[in-house]
Amino acid sequence: MMLLSALLTPFSARIAERTGPRVPVIAGLVLIAAGSIALALVPASMPVWASALLLIPVGMAGPLVMPPTTALLLEHVPAEQTGTASGVFNTSRQIGGALAVAVFGALICAPAGFQHGLRVSLAVAAAIALLAALTTPRMGAARRRDA
Repeated sequence: MMLLSALLTPFSARIAERTGPRVPVIAGLVLIAAGSIALALVPASMPVWASALLLIPVGMAGPLVMPPTTALLLEHVPAEQTGTASGVFNTSRQIGGALAVAVFGALICAPAGFQHGLRVSLAVAAAIALLAALTTPRMGAARRRDA
């Protein structure tokens, strides 16, 4: 998953330049949702290597979502505020990740058991990704506001 992410990241900017930021962001969010749903449906008896293959869509998703989203954000703030905008964006991303770990960790440790908690966590992740994909078409055209 991480190797795929590292290999795809350099091409993310070219994809976004060619298609605009909406296409890779929506594609990435749909890949996250598909990968999460597929992982949630995996039976406990499935071999680890087969489960690991289902991480490929998730590994492809990050480079499709994050660089175009960051670029779009930075193109929509005045030039003198790009540092602040970048810092706020990265901080909110880190807080979101920490909250996800806390919530999903609590679900996994719940009395219902690890497997149930994992499936619920993956379903929640898929639902959030799909919701984000549905709101992505509202993203504005990438133009810097110099005010």
